[in-house]
Amino acid sequence: TKYNQINMIKHLKNTTLSILVLSLLFLFSCSDDDESSSSELDDVEFAFSPENPPIDQSLITTLSSSGDPNAAQIAANLQSANAMTAWSSFFQQPAGAVKVESLIGSCSGSSVAYTYSEAVQGDTYTLTYEICETASDYIFQIYISQNGSTPSLFMYSEQAKSGNQGFLEVYLSSLLDITDEEIDLTIRYDWVVNSDGSFQFTVADNQSGFIITVNVNADNSGDVEYVIDGDLFYEATWNADGTSGTYTYYNTDGAVLDS
Repeated sequence: TKYNQINMIKHLKNTTLSILVLSLLFLFSCSDDDESSSSELDDVEFAFSPENPPIDQSLITTLSSSGDPNAAQIAANLQSANAMTAWSSFFQQPAGAVKVESLIGSCSGSSVAYTYSEAVQGDTYTLTYEICETASDYIFQIYISQNGSTPSLFMYSEQAKSGNQGFLEVYLSSLLDITDEEIDLTIRYDWVVNSDGSFQFTVADNQSGFIITVNVNADNSGDVEYVIDGDLFYEATWNADGTSGTYTYYNTDGAVLDS
């Protein structure tokens, strides 16, 4: 039990770090979109946004406001999926962005790239936003440079043109310029929308196998699993309107601690 608690705290702290770092570049994501458009790729949008999150926000609100701590735990896990939309705001061309001809990353097919800079607490951050197109996918890339340093890959996403599946990786180490393995953190989100309207979403980091898997049915009912270091730590279910459900906690031997 102590092992599970320590590891859950460690991974939750890492996930929190990824959200806190976002505030460093808040000026990028709150700018207005550039109204000009010179190619079809300029109009390509990332699959999710704060207005269109992966999980119905009203379901999360119902669970979190129920007064039941176990429902609140489910809500917190579902909110970790919706937290991805904070990063998605970077996949926009803000006012003042300058279109550039050459790409930093390699990508086959047609492409478009923009660069823009902001001063944040005495440092100048330059972001280069690239969209590439293959036969079936859109590829989104964000590179970041601090005070003129060599650009590092900050965000990378591949998304089916249908929007029904894809993934997003956020490389926190490139943003923080930190090589310490303890906080060399990459967050990855994956999603799949099935033909029956059901939806699977995962969020994971690159340390020790932390992963949250959310399955949502077409009627909004679903289940969630929380795995740490390959061990199932927690699982839960909820009904369509979020008013009832189940939960189970496990130890590292797979025995039930509480349900």
